[in-house]
Amino acid sequence: SNLLLSSGTLTPAFGFATTSYTATVPYSVTSLAVTPFPSDWNSSIQVNGTAVAGATASSPIALSIGANIITTTVTAQDLATSKIYTVTVTRPPSNNTDLSNLGLSNGTLTPAFSSGTTAYTATVAKSIASITVTPTVADATAAVKVNGATVASGSASLPISLTVGANIITATVTAQDGVSTKTYTATVTRSALNENADLS
Repeated sequence: SNLLLSSGTLTPAFGFATTSYTATVPYSVTSLAVTPFPSDWNSSIQVNGTAVAGATASSPIALSIGANIITTTVTAQDLATSKIYTVTVTRPPSNNTDLSNLGLSNGTLTPAFSSGTTAYTATVAKSIASITVTPTVADATAAVKVNGATVASGSASLPISLTVGANIITATVTAQDGVSTKTYTATVTRSALNENADLS
């Protein structure tokens, strides 16, 4: 008489004569439960092959990225008549493009790093001819490139040569969905002044 999902909404709205449905959940939903309500309480119900009592939630069903087919089989009291209701639940890939950290081998980011801030500056001494950047993605399914070269999350990039003056370094994050991107920019200024204060 009804079929409820712990997350998502059935499309079309439930009707006992309709046996095929779809639903969409956010990426953050990794599992859901199904609660079936029989028209005849003498019938028996299985969700994905596991017995479930009427008006009782099934055990959580793990959701992979993409389409997940969940079946609810109702067997009448005569044990010969049955009906299968199918729900195709779609879990989309992540669209998280945030970094959780961005580190420099020399210099300090200004302002202090925040995932919502994408533009930074830093200053290094004239003696610093190169720098490495260590980006860490907030979502492990995302990928990141530093100045166009792929870097493993939490690992240092290859050394980036610095000229005297401003050097723009980019860290571009591409989400699991392959479409969503965000670019963080650090403008690293290498001083033109010689910091050598030694006597010879």
